[in-house]
Amino acid sequence: MNYLDVHELLMKEGNIFQFILASDPLFHNNKEKLVLEKGEWINQKDSQYIYILESGILAQLIGRNDVRKQIICTSFLTKDNIILNKKFSQNEKFDFSAITRATLVRIETSIVLEILEKTPFFTDVLLEIIHDLNQREYIFSSQFQYQIKDRVILLLKKLALELGIKNGEKHILPRGITSYYIAAYCGCTRQSAIKILNHLEEEQLIRYKHCPIEIFDIKELANISLETV
Repeated sequence: MNYLDVHELLMKEGNIFQFILASDPLFHNNKEKLVLEKGEWINQKDSQYIYILESGILAQLIGRNDVRKQIICTSFLTKDNIILNKKFSQNEKFDFSAITRATLVRIETSIVLEILEKTPFFTDVLLEIIHDLNQREYIFSSQFQYQIKDRVILLLKKLALELGIKNGEKHILPRGITSYYIAAYCGCTRQSAIKILNHLEEEQLIRYKHCPIEIFDIKELANISLETV
């Protein structure tokens, strides 16, 4: 098995970053636990930490300031997702809002860099993983070829499959996913998102008005034809 074969195998392992850190006592001696209650935020602007999400769901948001009042949600993060800072990523301006109670491990970036300097092979793999993390931006941006209603439908399907609890034919979304986050992800006003959700409820495809959102038949939702812009 050559270098490229090993590299490909490692790239399929989503926890490789945690593996690198966990193999070094520096990580265990310097890591800290952080618990975010639903609705609390962390900000990576000027942060000296990286975070690893251990449990719960976070929304990755941009635009939460006095100048740009529009909130954009670029992705929903779950267990083992990594929140990087500007030492590794261009996306240091993101905020992260807890959709549910979330537990994170945080560690100073300087410690992480010290660990990575000992493992150049794995550092190379890490750089590839950072590149893959940026694919979330592509997934987010690709939705804008569709009309607003179809963006909402695509998001509901995605959330149902990735985060929903299956109960028979139903998929129940986490309680923290509301019209606020749906509108922020789909690039529309909250009023538009509510109108679309109400329409889908009238069509008996979802239950929206009583939290949490329930999707009755994801196959039927998937059969709705999508209209491009």
